[in-house]
Order: sequence, then C-alpha cells, then structure tokens
Amino acid sequence: MEPKVIVLITMLSLPNGDSGVNVKPFPTVALCAEAADIEVTDPFVANAECAELDNGVLTLNFNRETSTASEPKPKV
Repeated sequence: MEPKVIVLITMLSLPNGDSGVNVKPFPTVALCAEAADIEVTDPFVANAECAELDNGVLTLNFNRETSTASEPKPKV
C-alpha cells in the first residue's frame, strides 16, 4: 500500500486579472491545514484547501458556489 500523499491547493487571483493554481505536498493533514490557514490570509489567494491524491491522481473541482468564494477578501 502506497503512503497517502497530501497536497495544499492554492488558487490565486491577482489584481491584474491573472490567476493560477499552486500545488505543494505535505507529510500530514495537520501541517497542510496549518499552511492553508496561513495562505488564506493573503489577499491574492482566492482559496486554499488540502486534498489527498487518489492513486497518484489529483482531481480539481472548481465549485464557485461555496460560501468562501462570496466572502470579501481584505484590502491591501
């Protein structure tokens, strides 16, 4: 059995209209969750969440109906 691979998915939304997705591996869910809590304080981060790879495959789901997407981000 392969060890679980936990990743932090960070979705960026920059003021110039650019956007992107960063994926960073973490050894544990707790460390990933702690990093996600820090990432969401950045005003250019649209969303950050932890996910577990399923057989080495990462599937992204861009659900724009979440409550976090409608919450205003702090101004810079």
